[in-house]
Amino acid sequence: MNLTSNQVAGLIDHSSLKGYATWENIRKLLDEAMELHTYSVCIEPIFASKAGDYLRDHGSHVKVDITLDFPLGAYTTEARKKLIEMYSGICDEVDLVIQTGYVRSGMFSEVEHDVNSLVDAAHSHDLEIKFITEDAYTTAEEKKRLYEIICRSRADFIKTSTGFAEVEFAGTLGNKPGATVENVKLMAETAKRLNSPIGIKVAGGIKSYAEAMNLLEASGMPPDPKRFRLGVSRTRQILSEAP
Repeated sequence: MNLTSNQVAGLIDHSSLKGYATWENIRKLLDEAMELHTYSVCIEPIFASKAGDYLRDHGSHVKVDITLDFPLGAYTTEARKKLIEMYSGICDEVDLVIQTGYVRSGMFSEVEHDVNSLVDAAHSHDLEIKFITEDAYTTAEEKKRLYEIICRSRADFIKTSTGFAEVEFAGTLGNKPGATVENVKLMAETAKRLNSPIGIKVAGGIKSYAEAMNLLEASGMPPDPKRFRLGVSRTRQILSEAP
């Protein structure tokens, strides 16, 4: 599949998630998002309110997407629900890491409870919600169980990676950090089998237009931001390579 730079930009969550990012870094990200016409910016919560004000002051329709309980997915369900409620008035979308410790412990009933509770909390505040599966940290069997839980929920998106996974631990499971075609295909197959309308967001180490298009093709999704997203920080580089 070949998309123009404008089409690709409309699928992008233009991201800056480094813990040392300053307001000046975020302001530059916002300016780039408006210039390049990306779908959203994906940032840490600390600058969410200021970012929203900045975009509105410039008459922009770029959405604000924030990460919560990121990058570990280590908070309780009640704490995660409170975070959603706290930030509901200042963002459009939330990306949460799955409770990885529960997944690795085989505690899938707890994972399912968390996912469904957070979907209800987000949707009650008119927020779109994405669950980050952090694929580098799970076995093939764990991925199958986890993807099924998310696809059975009413979550808006299932997402591949934080981009912060430890390479060494991932290697002990035979995994590579970031978005991979293999995992995206499994997400797509799971959603299709369960007749789920969930979207797929690919994120983590995406460096080129060709890689982005390979992941879009693997997802089986149309180039529609309600069905497919690209979480990238190298937005300008990727768009420069588009036809």
